Amino acid sequence: MLNNLADWKEIWAQAPAEGIALAMWRLPNQIQQVLLQDVRGGVRTDSDQLEHLGPGFLVGPFVGQPYFLQASSLLYKSMSTQTLNKPLQNSSKEDIAQKNLFKAQVAQSVVQIKQGQFQKVVLSRIDLQELAADFDLCDAFERLCQMYPTAFVAAIYLPELQNVWLCATPETLVSQDSEGIFRTISLAGTQSGLDAAGNLLSPSEARWSQKEIEEQAYVSRYIIECFKKIRLREYIENGPKTVLAGNLMHLKTEYSVDTLTQNYPGLITQMLGLLHPTSAVCGTPKEAALYWILQTEKHDRSLYSGYLGPINLASETHLFVNLRTVQISGNQACYFAGCGITEDSDPEKEWQETQMKCQTLQRVINASL
Repeated sequence: MLNNLADWKEIWAQAPAEGIALAMWRLPNQIQQVLLQDVRGGVRTDSDQLEHLGPGFLVGPFVGQPYFLQASSLLYKSMSTQTLNKPLQNSSKEDIAQKNLFKAQVAQSVVQIKQGQFQKVVLSRIDLQELAADFDLCDAFERLCQMYPTAFVAAIYLPELQNVWLCATPETLVSQDSEGIFRTISLAGTQSGLDAAGNLLSPSEARWSQKEIEEQAYVSRYIIECFKKIRLREYIENGPKTVLAGNLMHLKTEYSVDTLTQNYPGLITQMLGLLHPTSAVCGTPKEAALYWILQTEKHDRSLYSGYLGPINLASETHLFVNLRTVQISGNQACYFAGCGITEDSDPEKEWQETQMKCQTLQRVINASL
């Protein structure tokens, strides 16, 4: 069993030539890191039953069939205790043309909402940056694990896509532990977790606007509607409450179900199908919002706002929404960020929200260990 950073770096370097798919991750609030290798290269799956796929890692795009990475081998190690040898800096600069385009898209979306086309829509944008010459994926992964202990941190390589995706996401889509407890969350609303001097704020200091409260309520209502569709009445709801994810604050509501006492063994599969894409990354109603997104956005979301995570390992499954994510192709990094738009949205504020989200990764992506 390989259990040091240098060995993992060698595996990542060799994978493209060998056609091996890789997934590397660290679950929230844990120190153990896992590296999965699939010698088949990862395959598209049309299975609608997670439990039938066996142990592995599932990666779903925003739209389309997911990839399943079979666990040909699993390697484990603990987080590195090394620290950065250079300071973190925000590398993103405002692209005025892109800013104007995005603000126009937000304004157009507000018009659509006021005309009754949908209640909420989530638009995204991309930010292209050149990687530093000394960029190293495994070092960036280690630093994200250090900086965001409560996030799901993951890196994946799929030979079919010929690129690497790296994320530090705060949002659980669906999970089920070894005791049969199913969980999902409603996470929406964003504000900086730093004060004017750059110091970390306490969640109790957050002040939420009506727009942000309403945005999060849409997501919560949709989860409850999904429970109603499958006639599930016994669930626990906790929230909303303010949570800190890196240097950002969000509103979060947690939902849990005991699938054993409810005699509901297939709940995680059903809820995955109903929730994805969630109103936190798509909108409400889902079909109308999705149509507007596909008509309005000029880029392919690909795996951004899809889902990813380990499944059927130690009788547990953890799937997360692929947010705070970057697509790495050669020496270019493509950052993705989105924001929830309601009739009270202000285009300038929505642009600033996407800037904050991009910078969550940009502050560490070019740093080295």
